[in-house]
Amino acid sequence: MFSKVLLCCFVVCVASQQVEVQPPPQPYSFGFDSTNENGTRITQQETGDENNVKTGSYSYTDPFGIQRTVKYVADAEGFHVTIETNEPGTKSSNPADAQIVSSSVEAPAPVEVNASPVVVKAAQQVPVVHAIQTPVSYSTAQRVAPIPVALSRAPLTYTLDKSKSS
Repeated sequence: MFSKVLLCCFVVCVASQQVEVQPPPQPYSFGFDSTNENGTRITQQETGDENNVKTGSYSYTDPFGIQRTVKYVADAEGFHVTIETNEPGTKSSNPADAQIVSSSVEAPAPVEVNASPVVVKAAQQVPVVHAIQTPVSYSTAQRVAPIPVALSRAPLTYTLDKSKSS
């Protein structure tokens, strides 16, 4: 009897589950281009095809002309990215399969300057007079005025109650 109940519960559990059917990927395309009041420009565009391949880019350009553009492809092989930038301090490289193409201007190498000591002579000899000042001392008379204190008119009395102390 127990096995029949268990079998019925199993059949009901399997029958109640819904099979989720995913439709094939639908092609799409979107993009935007926005510039704020400070002159910073942000853009993005992306397309997706029926094979679920995503291709797109996004970029940032600040008011001073520093820009970064990221181009990417996401497909069955993985996520592939190329970064194009002119940000100061960046160099072209390929870390972790992310190709970075930098067009940043190299800063000039620092120039070493060997400074020699400079002797400066006074135009006119002037005697220096140091005034010796006596230390200033402050003294005050310490006088404290008496503070009037009002005493209560009720007398203070203490009593011992012998009935409770036994």
